[in-house]
Amino acid sequence: MLCHYHGAVDTPETSVLGDPRDDDLALGLLLATAHFNSRERLGERLRPFGIEVRHFGVLSALHRHGPTSQRHLSELLDLDKSAMVRIMDELERSGLAARNRAAHDRRAYAIELTADGRERLRSAQAEAATVGREVFGWLRPADRERLVGLLEELVARTEPSSPG
Repeated sequence: MLCHYHGAVDTPETSVLGDPRDDDLALGLLLATAHFNSRERLGERLRPFGIEVRHFGVLSALHRHGPTSQRHLSELLDLDKSAMVRIMDELERSGLAARNRAAHDRRAYAIELTADGRERLRSAQAEAATVGREVFGWLRPADRERLVGLLEELVARTEPSSPG
């Protein structure tokens, strides 16, 4: 369960879990809340397109990388095999992506966007860009650069093989 911070109403000092400036648990939960809130906002805005955030990620990866194997998509998006299969089944049922025989190996399949998938992704990307501006547009370039650096370091330190 996330600790919900309420913008200007609750300051970090008044959070039920403590001050994230000196409490690691409170800091982690603040970060989780920011992620949860931004993902929820994106999900709300994608709903009219009939796709969820997880679908958007796969469709975006296919757009960026072209036809690719389900295994490669799983690796790119850090999704386990069963989650990738479920997402692909949903995308295929909705006509947004298709599993086609790979040109280089007739035993393998390449996942591709359909024409409807490309069109729906194009519309959804415009809405996602609006959400991105709402969430991150207030950051000055130097703040954004610092945030990216801090998050990259955090990701590196939280890798399963990282000693921390």
